[in-house]
Amino acid sequence: MIERWLVVAYLAVCVIVGILASRRVLGSADEYWVAGRRVGAWVNALAILAALASGGSLVGVVGLAYRDGIPATLALFAGAVLGFPLATILVAAPLRRLGRFTITDFLVFRYPHPVVRGLVPSLIVVSLTVYMVSQMKAAGITAEALLGMDYRTAITWATVVFVLYVSFGGMVAVTVTDVLQGALLFLLMGATAVVLAVTAGSPFAALGEATAATPAFGQLPAGSSAYLGYFLIWATAIPVIPHIVMRVATAKDAASARLSLNLATAGYGVMILAAILIIAPVGVLEFPGLADPDEVFLRVVGEHFPPLLRGLAVAAVLAAVMSTTDAFLLAVSSAVTHDLLGGVLGRRSPRTQAIVRLVTTWIVGAAALVWAWSPPELLTRFYTAGVGLLSAGLFVPVVLGLWWRRANRAGGVWALVVGSGAYVGLLVFGGALPFPVEPIVAALPLSLAAMVWCGLRGRPDGPEVEEAVARLHRD
Repeated sequence: MIERWLVVAYLAVCVIVGILASRRVLGSADEYWVAGRRVGAWVNALAILAALASGGSLVGVVGLAYRDGIPATLALFAGAVLGFPLATILVAAPLRRLGRFTITDFLVFRYPHPVVRGLVPSLIVVSLTVYMVSQMKAAGITAEALLGMDYRTAITWATVVFVLYVSFGGMVAVTVTDVLQGALLFLLMGATAVVLAVTAGSPFAALGEATAATPAFGQLPAGSSAYLGYFLIWATAIPVIPHIVMRVATAKDAASARLSLNLATAGYGVMILAAILIIAPVGVLEFPGLADPDEVFLRVVGEHFPPLLRGLAVAAVLAAVMSTTDAFLLAVSSAVTHDLLGGVLGRRSPRTQAIVRLVTTWIVGAAALVWAWSPPELLTRFYTAGVGLLSAGLFVPVVLGLWWRRANRAGGVWALVVGSGAYVGLLVFGGALPFPVEPIVAALPLSLAAMVWCGLRGRPDGPEVEEAVARLHRD
């Protein structure tokens, strides 16, 4: 019973934060989407950590290591760790200086074309909805395993809560709750790793026993070319994934944006290594043969912690779920109301704009909830496939649009279309090819080729565009 009351209290705090924030944000698009652009580096770092260290990461990384082994899992998450420095070096400062809200804002500024205005937010809606479904599953199986709640009931209540505080509180509520959630996540993973290490007698005793008892746990599985694809997806996703870009836009200035990304990198790396090297080996030893690998983290927590700490663990997993899902929900809402409908809504009153934002957020949340009632297996693979669509379509146009002087509008449009089209085509029909091809491994070079071809052969955009981009690189 104490576990349920802790979770109820946590959810109530999130709703209260959203209601209080609504007084400040509902009348201002700048406050709603980017929290007035005054979030400090340390606060932003915790919020970024919470947004990336999702329920899929917390629950899914242990499940992936349990099923596919440590090397394969490290290959996947090493891409995310590399993605943070890439974001810091390539995009953080210029996008912060742009002074807009979303990744679509930059791409439309750089490549003004109807295809960009329509396709980019559409990709965001599809990709991030897939990610949200994964997070909802993590919340449901956690409540089911540790609280004894019905799966669908649990995810329905969790969804209502995060849609409430996102729809009313916007980025201000997301930032406040994410800071709390990021701290709770970091403490849970650290406490779990310390308790298991002490119980085992040394930090990596269980790791040695697990690899001895199950050699495959320490080996790269056959047919592991997929993990090159996963590495590339995450390395190229972090610089362009919409909720990270929106967090960059909330920073006080360009230097603060870079510092927050660097701090988040360190925290995320510690959490993932603790999950893979300390928690997953205990799961392999104590719970062999699980039908659903995503349950292993919850089984370990249920076995080693008393009711009070199990309640905190449920709250932490819900924190992980909501800290990512709220950011994604805000990004999807911005893709619809700001990117797709912005031209129409811009002529409406602030009250009308606020109502449309609220309605859009609830519709997106409801659609993801219905999908999550019949969830996929192996969370990490599922949401990585969705994120890959963004990497394939957006990475080349964003990075070359900032750093290559020959990049032009035609190149940006074709890189976007070719990259995303090739990824979807190979994801759906790649199995029919006579040889295996990872969608992202083919899509990124094809997107790059389209950009370079148009840049070298096509007409330059003109000195005014070159000057506008150059201003983004000036301190």
